Formats: sequence, C-alpha cells, structure tokens
Amino acid sequence: MNRKGFTIVELAVVLVLVGILISLGVSMIGPLTKRARESDTKGTIDAAVESLVGYAVTNHRLPTIAEFTGAVKKPNDAWGNPLWYVVDTNLTAIPAGTTDTICGRKATNLTVRSCVNAGCTTFTDTPNTAYIIFSGGANVNNQIAVTQAVAAATTINIYDAGLNVDNYAGDLGGTRAEPYDDIVRWVTLNELRTKAGCAGQQLKILNNELPSGSVTASYGSNVYGDGGIPFTAGGSYRWCLQTATGVLATDLPGFTVTPNVVNANCQGLAEGTWGQANNLQLSKPAGSGTAGSYSVTVFVRDNADTAGTNDNIASKAFVVTVSP
Repeated sequence: MNRKGFTIVELAVVLVLVGILISLGVSMIGPLTKRARESDTKGTIDAAVESLVGYAVTNHRLPTIAEFTGAVKKPNDAWGNPLWYVVDTNLTAIPAGTTDTICGRKATNLTVRSCVNAGCTTFTDTPNTAYIIFSGGANVNNQIAVTQAVAAATTINIYDAGLNVDNYAGDLGGTRAEPYDDIVRWVTLNELRTKAGCAGQQLKILNNELPSGSVTASYGSNVYGDGGIPFTAGGSYRWCLQTATGVLATDLPGFTVTPNVVNANCQGLAEGTWGQANNLQLSKPAGSGTAGSYSVTVFVRDNADTAGTNDNIASKAFVVTVSP
C-alpha cells in the first residue's frame, strides 16, 4: 500500500522555510514599529504647531513653557515622552499699553540653524523664529536644545539625520552623541503673524494732516502713534521730527517740538537719542513764526526689539501752513 505524505527531508525543508519567514517577519517588526511611531509623532507635532497658532489668535500671545501642555491636544510623542517647546518669551506676555504681543512685533530672539555636519561649519539660518516644537525621537535623546524660554539672542542647532551629535546634557543619560533623530517643526514670526491675521496691528501714525495756523494766534497740535509694541514706562513711543536742515528755527520758525528731537535724518539717529513720550507736540505762542508752508516728517518707533535696535519705525510727512 502506497502512502502519500512528507518525507522527513521534505518536512525539514518546510520547517526551515517557515523559520526563515518567521525570522524575516520578526526582523521587520522593529523598523516598521519605529517608522509608525515616527509618522505618528510628526502628526502630533504638526497638530501642536497649529494648536499654538489657534492659541495665539485667541490670546494675542503664545503660551509660556508652563502653559504649553494645556495648549495642545497631545503633549507627548509616540514613545510616551513629553514634546519639547522652545519660545521667545517676548511673545508669551502682553506688554502694558497694548493688547497684543505678536502682530506689532517684527523680530524675535530665536534663530534656527540647520547644520549639514556635526561641527555645524556649514549651515543655513532661519532668524526671527517664534517657536520650536520637537521630539527627542526613538533614542529618547534631546539632541538640540538647552534653553526653552528664550529671553536673549539664541541660536538652536538642528542637524541632518544620522549625524552623531548631542547638544543637550539635561535629559536621560546626559550628553550622548548618537545618530541624530530629533523630529522638529518651527514657525517663524512672519508665518505666525500671517496665520493670526495681523493686518491692522502694525505701528502707524494716526494723524492724516496737521492743522493750519497763523502768526497772530497760538498753535498747538499733537501727533499720535498706534500699534506696534509700546514702551511700558516713560512714554509709549520714541519720536523724532525730521526737517530739511535739522534746525527747527530755520525749517519751521517760531515753533517748538516736544520731545525736542529734530534731525535731518531721523532714520540714521541713534535710538537712545530719540525723545520718548506718549505723543509728539508742535506748538508756538501767539505773535511768533513766519507766514508760509513748511514740510516736516514725523517719525515714531516702538520697543519691539528690547535687546537691540530692530524696532518698528513708522513715519508720515506733513505740511504746516502758517498764514499772516
């Protein structure tokens, strides 16, 4: 009687093949799981980025480091570790005298530096970054950031994947130079302002014209600024009156200006020499002055760059007509 079935050799071959297939499957589990977690984390970070835009629209500022967890839907990455949040602190508090700290600002303290080698001798900078959100990746190693609440000019290095680096010693295991795998997103100030709809918040001079006067009558007129980032003490803005020669007695005879800063080139004048006040005032007593039409330009600057001179500056030209 013939019996059909596997011989011992055939069965051994089948078992070997099954073993190979199982081992291949097991070897794929790790990479596939890592890839899935990386994809999930990228989605979490993208959602967090958009959540902060929504927060900024509602609150006219970004959340502080302490407020970040409550401002996003998922504060942890796919490995269960908290996301990292780096932000310019100028964008997390609304200065006195204004209702917004994003739309009126044009610069930040935060720069993202994209490095193509471990020594970062070749790089591309993205200045005026509003905030960064990132994950330490599968190696659970924050490899880029030391300071989260940035209050002074700070550059954060990010790297091409796989470079052996570690710029942060404060997390698990201290400094561990490993293949770079941080997952990073950042938003520039211009991107944030655009998404927040900041069309009407820029620094500007409100007056459209100055009233006319006469030699026989006294004169008084104020020029007002609005928007931007006002100073919190000592007057909301800094002012400069620009005339042709920079001499008020020549270019607008009989008048005085408060603050008393007159120059032929206000843009080139050092910030500290501008006069600080809530508004600029032009005045003269009755019986002074000379009939004619006089061209002047009023400049106003705010406190957008508290650590430097990159403030918002607005100007407007006026003609003051004085009748006999």
